[in-house]
Amino acid sequence: MEKKCRGTIHKVVQGDTLYKISKLYGVRLVDVLKENPYVNVYNLQPGDEICVPTEIYEEKEERRYFTARTGESLKSIMEETGTDIGSLIEYNKELLNMRIPLGTIIRIPPENNA
Repeated sequence: MEKKCRGTIHKVVQGDTLYKISKLYGVRLVDVLKENPYVNVYNLQPGDEICVPTEIYEEKEERRYFTARTGESLKSIMEETGTDIGSLIEYNKELLNMRIPLGTIIRIPPENNA
């Protein structure tokens, strides 16, 4: 009896690792490993199918990747890729947990008093 995937089927592309896939979908690596006990983690091949335990993310278009270089900022990445902050966060949930350097002053917009 074949086990049904309780989430999303991810089709492996060149360069994918289970860690990279877990970050892409914003799930814990251990959960991806639990859903795929027979996958050879050292030999993922393009076209392999990995069960990602989530219903939140459905890939509808081709993925693009950007590798940040030294000195990159979110602004420079958005300009270079033609995207906005909302889209970056939608596809990279880990951005919400990025550490802000100590002493950084963050400007907060005023509350709406409508």
